[in-house]
Amino acid sequence: MDPLGEGGQGSTYRGIDRETNRDVAIKVLSLTKKRDWKAFDLFEREVKVLAALDHPALPKYIDSFASEETGDFFVVMTLVEGTPLSDYIEEGRRLAPGRLRQLLEDGLSILEYLHGLSPPVVHRDIKPANLLLSAEGKLSLVDFGGVRRAAGAAGGSTVIGTFGYMAPEQLHGGATQAVDVYALGATVAALHAGKEADELSHDGLRLDVESLELPDPLGEVVGKMVEPDPRLRPATVADVRQLLRKRPKRLAAAPPVVEPDLPAKRPEARTLSPSTQGTLVPARDVPAPMRAIAQAPFPVSILVWIVAALASGTLVLFEVALLPLIAMVAFAINDRSKNPEKREELQGNIDEMRDMVTSTRRAFGWVAETTSPVRDRDRDRDRALPSGTRGDRDR
Repeated sequence: MDPLGEGGQGSTYRGIDRETNRDVAIKVLSLTKKRDWKAFDLFEREVKVLAALDHPALPKYIDSFASEETGDFFVVMTLVEGTPLSDYIEEGRRLAPGRLRQLLEDGLSILEYLHGLSPPVVHRDIKPANLLLSAEGKLSLVDFGGVRRAAGAAGGSTVIGTFGYMAPEQLHGGATQAVDVYALGATVAALHAGKEADELSHDGLRLDVESLELPDPLGEVVGKMVEPDPRLRPATVADVRQLLRKRPKRLAAAPPVVEPDLPAKRPEARTLSPSTQGTLVPARDVPAPMRAIAQAPFPVSILVWIVAALASGTLVLFEVALLPLIAMVAFAINDRSKNPEKREELQGNIDEMRDMVTSTRRAFGWVAETTSPVRDRDRDRDRALPSGTRGDRDR
């Protein structure tokens, strides 16, 4: 009957079960025109996973079969009624924070079931188009064409997901629970903004959640869910729920300590610039030569600040974008040789490279944040003035 959707792993149609006279959903994969065996592998994986699912917010498996005449493959499942959340974006309808909070909670409940299976099931393509909202307000998740069992999913050469909702590590086949956490967070951000996630403002690879002005704790939680670095992102549903339950403590600001004749003290640990936000680096972890460079006098501090900021930003780009691509190519080449020992050695080398880049990036970020050309200019000028004239200048 009428089409319901089309994707990389097949087309879905509305059908009728002749035995029950109920509407069903039928997904069709055709290999007659193109022998895409990877698509067939994903289709078979979807069938196996659907047959094992049993949750009211997910489609139920009914049957699967193939046509020898046409070479088409079919999977039949219950029809999930509802409006795709992508329709709200297309119509320019923005959802209220309270409604978004409920959708986030419902989405977490679905992920809790999928990730709680043994081995965990990772959807890998959560987005507004795959989330349906019924007339009763119940949320459902459909389209398991990119699904993957998380056990042994250390990476691969197949990229599954939708740009804007896809975590950066999916570029090299990442399939941990954290990729679904990222996609659900990006979905909430898109629904609040009334735009698809790839159209929202970004700071490098980081989705600029702050500009969306989501109320806390929703804004803070979504910001952490879409953290590009999976090591800084909530790894599980339980981690996200803990953040939702957290009540921010609002402390009164302490009065500033005035030391008129002393230069301002440099902090031991500071939040870095936006390109490295989320990492705190104690001064003792920064190499001594770089700490000395950060103390450069004005106007040399201008050059130090520019070089450090550029180096930090470049290393962020390398760590988040280029390194995963290098890993993807390296693993793809290694997979051809089918040498598991070589793969483990390769993984170790990539991890070592990532740690080295991260530590270097944080050190440059510390220098960029600690060095302030304007402040250093005033500091050096104060040192040059006689102590009795500083107050006159300030007045």
